[in-house]
Amino acid sequence: MEIGQQPMMQLQESKKLKQSSVLTILVSLKEISFYFNNSHNKSLIDSKLVSIEENNDISSLLDLLKKTLSEFDLSNVLKVKLILNNKLSTLVPNELYEEKLNKDYLKYNCDLIDNDTIAVDEIIELDIKNIYVPYENINNFLIETFGSFDFFHFSSILIKKIYNKISCESCINFYVIPKNGLLNIILFEGKRLIFSNIFDYSCKEDVLYYILFVVDNVKNVNEGSEICIISKKEDMNDEINYLSKFIYNLKIIDENILE
Repeated sequence: MEIGQQPMMQLQESKKLKQSSVLTILVSLKEISFYFNNSHNKSLIDSKLVSIEENNDISSLLDLLKKTLSEFDLSNVLKVKLILNNKLSTLVPNELYEEKLNKDYLKYNCDLIDNDTIAVDEIIELDIKNIYVPYENINNFLIETFGSFDFFHFSSILIKKIYNKISCESCINFYVIPKNGLLNIILFEGKRLIFSNIFDYSCKEDVLYYILFVVDNVKNVNEGSEICIISKKEDMNDEINYLSKFIYNLKIIDENILE
């Protein structure tokens, strides 16, 4: 299998991480991102993005993850976080949640098989649960390699971080997060979550279409609502320039939400 970024040398020495670090791995079907952050001050020590060819399966993801991790000396990694970015998730309020119904909650989002494992993220701030299907082969490998690790769905991370950013208790807070060919759109009215969905996108026109779709279909949102895109500018330059032609009140939050 070819990948987007090949090792510089077949026999190169593992990349050494001199500082104790936290390793965050973001997995999607289009790319895997690796972030090594200082365990004390959280500053970024190193990172790597590996692109994936179309139509690869879950076993190919594991092979690629193993290959990339082998390039690093992991002896100074103190903690590992795995974040899964896909559309196979759904939010359920705690008051309606029953553990025995986990697969039922997901049946409209994905095709499940009998032995699928279901994972649940607690979003305490909003009294809701995010229910999703983890990649068991990747989870098992990380347990064998590191002994323990934390794992979350990407949308859980986004919802919590956006909730903590909100300062206006009466405003519509409209956030767009493009990552790995997936577009997370999350809306709060004050600190009340009113919309969260994940869309596939492959071009700037797709991003505009889904933003306008949400504007047209969510109550209290209109063309005057400020729309915030969270992304490193260099990753979304073309899209931002294009969107600015059609969206008057566009704000760019220039950050990698995982760093």
